[in-house]
Amino acid sequence: MADDQKVEQKAAEQPTEDLEALKNKHKPKKKKPTIPADMLSDAKSYDDKLMLVKFLTEKEKGRVVLMVKNMLRGMSDVKKK
Repeated sequence: MADDQKVEQKAAEQPTEDLEALKNKHKPKKKKPTIPADMLSDAKSYDDKLMLVKFLTEKEKGRVVLMVKNMLRGMSDVKKK
């Protein structure tokens, strides 16, 4: 009988866990901070451009990695021709 009670307790707990998992899955994701356009156009000195690149690499790591991969891929395509 004790085993039956344990099974019933697990069955009773499972729907709430599934419900919480579904809520978390469909919760709106936080948007990543974007870089203001004026920051891109106002970077005139070397130091300003360096700070902008540091900011980009900290906040948008995935995009920077993808950009570097594409640049390297483009360089290798030029060498093959």
